[in-house]
Amino acid sequence: MLSDQQLAFVDIKTTGGRTTSDRITEIAVVYTEVGQQQPQVFHTLLNPNTSIPPFIQALTGISNQMVEQAPHFNDEIADQLSAIFKGRIFAAHNVRFDYGFIKAAFKRLGRTFNPQQLCTVKLSRQLYPEHKHHGLDKIIARHNIDMHNRHRAFADARAIYDFWQQLKHNFPADILHQACKTIMQRPSLPAHLNNDILKNISDDYGVYLIYGDNDLPLYIGKSKQVKTRLLSHFGQDVHNSKEMSLSQQAKKIDVIPCSGELDALLTESAQIKQRQPILNRRLRRQKDLFSFQLSTNTHGYDTLNIVPMHQVQFNQQQRYYGLFHSKSDAQKAIKSTISNTDLCLQTLGIEKGSSNRPCFRHQLHQCSGACINKITATTHNLKLALALQKIKLADWPFTSYAYIKEQQKYHIFHQWIYLGSASNNDQLHTILSQPQGQLDRDIYQIIQQHKHRLQALNPTHVCPD
Repeated sequence: MLSDQQLAFVDIKTTGGRTTSDRITEIAVVYTEVGQQQPQVFHTLLNPNTSIPPFIQALTGISNQMVEQAPHFNDEIADQLSAIFKGRIFAAHNVRFDYGFIKAAFKRLGRTFNPQQLCTVKLSRQLYPEHKHHGLDKIIARHNIDMHNRHRAFADARAIYDFWQQLKHNFPADILHQACKTIMQRPSLPAHLNNDILKNISDDYGVYLIYGDNDLPLYIGKSKQVKTRLLSHFGQDVHNSKEMSLSQQAKKIDVIPCSGELDALLTESAQIKQRQPILNRRLRRQKDLFSFQLSTNTHGYDTLNIVPMHQVQFNQQQRYYGLFHSKSDAQKAIKSTISNTDLCLQTLGIEKGSSNRPCFRHQLHQCSGACINKITATTHNLKLALALQKIKLADWPFTSYAYIKEQQKYHIFHQWIYLGSASNNDQLHTILSQPQGQLDRDIYQIIQQHKHRLQALNPTHVCPD
């Protein structure tokens, strides 16, 4: 059975929610020594060596002036905490937050900190399933816990200790012990998530959607082992600021099963663009893209024109280079691409100038002279082709639609545009009858990784029912 001597109740205050950049400003630990009944207290302010944001000062009452002369988190503090937690369980309300910050502070000293953890949010949920909310304010009110100076570390740590004392009074020792054991042995999910959600998630290909309050999408990801990936997001050792933010805000998880890697990539991209989760920066929705189209002037020199991608048709007669978010991005990219060559920006159409007059780069001996016909069109065109080779967009190798089959699902494409996925004839016909969308850079890159699997979709092609 767990005794008071086996537990240490912790609360910390910090400058923010990121273990990588924010720091602890106050720490309190309430624990009981062997052979004693009254709890002991370790409590100190800490100098975070950074400014405390005004809203956090208002919440905690801890000002920059209060911590100015306080100690930093140093080896002496670490030694005291190591001694306290030798043989004790680290208990806190939403334990991964407090534990994550203290572990990160130890790591910055080149030291380890690995006590077992017990989350009292999860313990409350386990023992009082009839209640919906298990935040510290709700627990204090529900159990009539005496509270002074809320949002300071010692007061909150003492409230968690008092909650434990009430649990010992309200539940038989074996039930309380089993509840703690169950929580500590479960795969670790954030305190706001019910571990039962893992029962219905298979460890296979899929896309997962993590929501915060009011079903606000926080993050969308993919994996070939969804359950394992979710648990890795919410591991106890949280050092990444995004993972910590997910841990603090996650309220619900949905999973979309996928037929394989390509299905997961396509579904993830579509879901991110549709739902715009706040923690996904890559694959966010894009407006119209631009590319360079190669054409030839009256003197036979190849030139570059910026064109919007909705006007593009990929075929052997047209050559396109790069995908860019704006015309200015395209111009910057092409200047960077040819900066180490002696190609003429004026001839290419990137910079303005007078015909048959040397361009500015030629006067600096940086242009080989295509602007004044000093080199042949053949030489100019060859140099340009070599410079642009890495950003050339692939030709669409089919006369019409193509597909990639993945298990019993057909992914349909045309002109590098993803049209949808079908598992039966009705779905296929619906996809083929819909208006075609615009080229998406992320989808283009995904298809390039799998283009060896593309097959022509014949007009009579049908999906297996």
